[in-house]
Amino acid sequence: MPVAEEATREVITPAGPCPVCGENAGWDPLVLREMMFGSRETFDYGRCQACGSMVIATIPDDLGRHYPPAYYSLGAADPADPASPDGFVRRRATGILMDRSLFGRRRRRVIARLARKLAGQPPNAAGARALVAAAHLDSLDDPILDVGSGSRPMLLASLRRLGFRSLQAIEPFVTGDTMYLGVPVRKAVLTDVRGTFRLIMFHHSLEHVPDPRATLAAANGLLDPAGRCQVRTPVMGTGMWDRYGTDWVELDPPRHLAVFSRDGFERMAAAAGFEIDHVTYDSGDWEFIASEQYRRDIGMNEPGSHFVDPTASAFRPEEIAGFQSDARRLSETGQAGRASYWLRAANG
Repeated sequence: MPVAEEATREVITPAGPCPVCGENAGWDPLVLREMMFGSRETFDYGRCQACGSMVIATIPDDLGRHYPPAYYSLGAADPADPASPDGFVRRRATGILMDRSLFGRRRRRVIARLARKLAGQPPNAAGARALVAAAHLDSLDDPILDVGSGSRPMLLASLRRLGFRSLQAIEPFVTGDTMYLGVPVRKAVLTDVRGTFRLIMFHHSLEHVPDPRATLAAANGLLDPAGRCQVRTPVMGTGMWDRYGTDWVELDPPRHLAVFSRDGFERMAAAAGFEIDHVTYDSGDWEFIASEQYRRDIGMNEPGSHFVDPTASAFRPEEIAGFQSDARRLSETGQAGRASYWLRAANG
């Protein structure tokens, strides 16, 4: 389409009520460019006049085309290797040590001594300790589900190395069921899953689903009454949107079918039967670098991109240091472009 025609055409907005907040208040039109791979295809979106969330007008029939093997979370997964340092014996020994470190369980002294010998240097458990506290986990057998994990669920793999035993990942855009370092990855969506989970995680995946309200409700139906659901996602209408507008990297059309505002997410979570336990924010300097590049018409994976060749980056070290400082400030003030919501069942 010629540039002039593209600039003057009517922008289509979503039909019907907002899939995030459920209101039918109308839409402010937006046109966004695909810049992760630099196709520069344009996609029509609308910003809900009730909650401020951004939603794609029409989901492309060929959406899978926008998740090629080069997409960051896809690609060939590594096979499990029982002879590796995190094979069965070492993993079980590590689990005995982690039972004490993470859950305060003690074993007989001779068992603990043998476990230390077999485990060698156990992996760093600081991240797992924070996860156990936030998710209210009780044991290494608590079932954990990662929704939209990609082909390489690295967090689950690290938990497996620490001795967690009931781990499952699902991803609709893998070519078929696979394994990643001993963690099963199913080609599936949430409605395909059965069972009960103590922790269900959406690590930047909920914004990729056509019906996020229904997806959250389905997660609630799979959650143990004492469990938690973690949703890490971009946040519309915060400092990054104010600074970069439609060049903000986290809009990511057409893969992000919706980008939730804080108000929209809170309404959506409540409609799905959740209460928000707590929220943390976690913008990083990469968001600034990518958004600055988009503003300069440089795609993330194109020649000249900082992410393709940092040594040829257009950004001086002092600029990157400034981005790091800005990211910390936005995270500390709740204005970051990314948040981690921890949810519990409203009747839990």
